[in-house]
Amino acid sequence: MSFISIRLSTVRPGLIIPFNVFILVAGSYVYYLREGDDFAQDRLDNLRSRGLKKFHIKEEEELKYQGFLSTLLDGIHLESNEVKTSLALDVTENSAIMVLKNPTTEKSYQMAKSSSDIVQKVLTDNDAILREIVAHGRNVNTNLADRMHWHMVNTASIAIKFAETLKSGINMNSLGVAAFYHDVSFTQYSLDEQKLFFKEVKQMSVQELTVYKSHPGKSVEALQDKAFAEKEVLDLIITHEENISGQGFPNALTKLSPAQEVLSLCAFYDREVSCLGKDPADVYNNLMIDQVGNYNLELLKNFKKFLKSYL
Repeated sequence: MSFISIRLSTVRPGLIIPFNVFILVAGSYVYYLREGDDFAQDRLDNLRSRGLKKFHIKEEEELKYQGFLSTLLDGIHLESNEVKTSLALDVTENSAIMVLKNPTTEKSYQMAKSSSDIVQKVLTDNDAILREIVAHGRNVNTNLADRMHWHMVNTASIAIKFAETLKSGINMNSLGVAAFYHDVSFTQYSLDEQKLFFKEVKQMSVQELTVYKSHPGKSVEALQDKAFAEKEVLDLIITHEENISGQGFPNALTKLSPAQEVLSLCAFYDREVSCLGKDPADVYNNLMIDQVGNYNLELLKNFKKFLKSYL
């Protein structure tokens, strides 16, 4: 039986929970609350007094938890940014881990959709929370898999929030799902090949570049024969390394839809920062130097204006 961890700060007293709750005691998962119980204030106080910051739920109940949070968010508009940030971090981190672990399952896809919806709710009119999400991912990165799943989380969060500011009619749920999946083929490569996701393209050998350029197609392959995967999501995944200069891959396109261009730009930005370890300020300052011609000028100007709110 697999479990996922949940931050204690994401639950409120007096709420009926639609999932089972466990706590970790001496290396074993022990029932703490049953589905249909409530998190009474004394129970929360008891856990906090014991220094516990997380509880655990069964992996198969993650969608129930996400549904619970989505409903909860509709009623906590006046809650602190700390609470909302905890909500966003829990659902996005667990979804990214699940997508990387089991990319071909409908459950993973639905988790990505639910997470995209929750991120939209959390980030609406709130730049501070986006800043916290992105900063958290950069601060906890350790191994390559951790760094990759936070790149997926950051790209989704940045893309959703940026698309919201554009008021362009972009389907943000499809955009968010595609962002969670755009580099999902990472796990299909050998350890040496995985390191390419964290290497400058211009520093790759011809052979390395050939391998790296295969990853958008491999990411799409995880979903392309699945009835639950929308065509718009697949189209966004396959084009996330394209740009309008014709220098992108795999198809050297010169025209992208607004959603495709937003995902490409946001994935590029976060790869520079989260994967390549560059200073966000340097990437910001170089956007209008290095990326003119790769993206529409007005989009770059809007992106720079957007980035100023959380850098």
